[in-house]
Amino acid sequence: MSSEFDWFMVTMPIFAIVVYLIVMLGSMEKQPKFLEAEGVKKLTSFMFIGLFGGGVLVSFYYMIVRFIELLGNY
Repeated sequence: MSSEFDWFMVTMPIFAIVVYLIVMLGSMEKQPKFLEAEGVKKLTSFMFIGLFGGGVLVSFYYMIVRFIELLGNY
């Protein structure tokens, strides 16, 4: 993937599916019983931390790379 548009085309549908699942499960009057299990709660926590924590780390990495690139062009 060579451009920002390529990354957008890959990540936007994934983001849309995650948001859809959060909204649909959050709006349910009665949550399914399997969501109340301890293992599912741990898995959800790890996925949340992994998804957003990983995104923060990747963003930080590219922010530093672009900053160094800008300093090199100065």
